[in-house]
Amino acid sequence: MTTINERLNILEEGKVISPEAALIAEKAVQRLISKSTDLPQNKLEMLVTHLATALTRMSRGEKIDQPPEVLVSEVDKNEHVQSALDEIKWVETVWGEKLPPAEIAFLKIHYVSIFQELKEDQSQ
Repeated sequence: MTTINERLNILEEGKVISPEAALIAEKAVQRLISKSTDLPQNKLEMLVTHLATALTRMSRGEKIDQPPEVLVSEVDKNEHVQSALDEIKWVETVWGEKLPPAEIAFLKIHYVSIFQELKEDQSQ
């Protein structure tokens, strides 16, 4: 299985993501791992890929469309949305600028999905 670092290296070597974006995405994953070592690997890989590509899109001036409103609305009602927003705020602080609403929406989906699965695993 490809590790997070290997995934980031492949994306960086292919010029899909910038070195700065790779570094911040790696640090974001390390933050999550410091909170729990039992993270869902597949969801962590989706988060790190989206985060690194989102930051790279921003630096290149590219934009994406908002995710479906019904999905965003569902995530906004989740008990883990504040934890997701805290992580996104950290990313914005380290990146040095605010993320566009569409990127925030997608990142909330990824973070909430991870936090939700962690909670379900811990309750079993």
